Amino acid sequence: MRTRTGRWHRTVPLLVARLVPLLVSLLVTALVLSCTADPPPLVAPDQAVEPAAPTASEQPEEIVIGVDDLDGGFNPHTLADLTPTGAALAGLLLPSAFRQQPDGSWQLDRTLLSSAEVTGTDPFTVTYRIRQDAAWSDTAPIAAEDFGYLAEQMRSQPGVIDSAGYQLIDQVNSADGGKTVRVQFRSPYPGWRTLFRHLLPAHLLKDAPGGFANALDNTVPVSGGPFVLTSVDPARRELVLARNDRYWADPAQAGRLVLRQLFPAELALSLRSGAVQAGLFGRPDATTTYLLDRADVAQRRVVPQPSVATAVLRPVAAPLDEEPVRAAVAAALDRASLIATGTGSGPSRELVANAQVLAPSQPGYEATVPESGPPVEPDEGTVIELLAEAGYARVPQGWERGGELLELVVAAPEDRDPYPILASRVAAQLRMLGIRVRLATPSADELYTTLLDPETADAATGRAAPAADDTGAEGLDDPDGPVHIAMVPQPAGGDPATVLASVHGCPLVVPAGVPMAPGNLAGVCDPPLQQRIDDALTGAAPVDAVAPAVEPVLWDRLVSVPLYQHSSVLVTVPELAGVTPGPLLEGPLNGAAQWQLR
Repeated sequence: MRTRTGRWHRTVPLLVARLVPLLVSLLVTALVLSCTADPPPLVAPDQAVEPAAPTASEQPEEIVIGVDDLDGGFNPHTLADLTPTGAALAGLLLPSAFRQQPDGSWQLDRTLLSSAEVTGTDPFTVTYRIRQDAAWSDTAPIAAEDFGYLAEQMRSQPGVIDSAGYQLIDQVNSADGGKTVRVQFRSPYPGWRTLFRHLLPAHLLKDAPGGFANALDNTVPVSGGPFVLTSVDPARRELVLARNDRYWADPAQAGRLVLRQLFPAELALSLRSGAVQAGLFGRPDATTTYLLDRADVAQRRVVPQPSVATAVLRPVAAPLDEEPVRAAVAAALDRASLIATGTGSGPSRELVANAQVLAPSQPGYEATVPESGPPVEPDEGTVIELLAEAGYARVPQGWERGGELLELVVAAPEDRDPYPILASRVAAQLRMLGIRVRLATPSADELYTTLLDPETADAATGRAAPAADDTGAEGLDDPDGPVHIAMVPQPAGGDPATVLASVHGCPLVVPAGVPMAPGNLAGVCDPPLQQRIDDALTGAAPVDAVAPAVEPVLWDRLVSVPLYQHSSVLVTVPELAGVTPGPLLEGPLNGAAQWQLR
């Protein structure tokens, strides 16, 4: 304390000595300026003169879109980034060869391509011609390199969406300075129009740290669409998109789009006051409906999302590689309770997923779920009978066989509502019947690219439970064994044959020397079923004819237990024009380039 006082007494005279000349100088300057006819204002030496604010006519039109969740990265091809916001940004920033239409058909995107057509049958070849003026926002041309990069990544990376069509690609060749792309396939592929959606900038990503899997975690470095991503502010929970001045096609109507994360109650009130012009509730529940009713917000639409909440019972390792054990686990699940938990009595409760291939909102959807039995309804008697058949005996600690307790790892991606809650609910249902469970909530990237990659799955037998814990209720972040049950979204809404092959099929057989493509999340491969799946994928048989034969088999093997299709609620103010629900894969914000404030 004395030291601080001494320092203060020594400092005061020095400050006075320095301030007196400065004060005298300022006083003289003020007197001189007062003598002039029209003196200019005084400006402190360390202050800059702020320019005049632009007039209303000079300011770019800004549209603020409130969202209830901004978590997730920006790679639209990975399951880890399968979110409403990720899909919206992809449509506004990344170019596509074809765009899905509201009726589910595919239309050539002439802002990118002048033509795309089948130009050969032996081998099956598709030729794409890119517009000469199509370029990324850093002036690099959009070219064949981008097509080849995306095809390579989709054939080789785990945790990607709808990879089966890319696995059929044999070569991607370039001509005309990269503006003509010839893609050769190993087999005919009727769904070729679904390929090359949301091209990625190969010239930046191919050598970027983290590469395909992680380079787009925090930003999209360049744009090939009507907007560019100019700001990602995690602290303010806000993303800013500005009109892409280098976009060669029709410019966006709005100068800026601001995506701002708000709590649901805040978002409802902001819509009522007009502080935001649109709101996207990505996981609406009964509380969302109540808040919007209280806010008297009438212009709202329920918009289905291209994903289905699913429980995946993975037969990649013991004990779920045994059919009786897997069936017993399925019989322990209360599917109706899981659906109620996940939907929260929101609009998704109307989209119960009772088929394996098509989502409820898709044309041609029909329920194929069995009328009774697992996984439709829980059955304690069936659980006991099947576990006994598999050689397990009930002991105070759970179910035991050969001195080891039956223990399962249930995993869900963290920060991806409602999946951690669903995983906890599954764990509770299994524990009620004596099955020990460990919960894992790793990051979405780790879950999809490592823990659910069949190539890295540990095929060891089930582990004995820790002796110190008799409940099996402990959790873990990084399981040291395989994930047995994954609570995850499965992609939906694309080409049905491609979805069938990607989600339920074996990796395609490839020539010697070509790395095998990663398998599906379940790690399942059913050779007797695979021929039918291949027939649908390659057009040897129409998928409408294949699906009725395949669906009962998919239900019987008790690997994929679909719950419900996700939906969003889109709310807009009356002054915002040009808003449409959008196609299933594109989403409602995909048309935001045409939105206008009246």
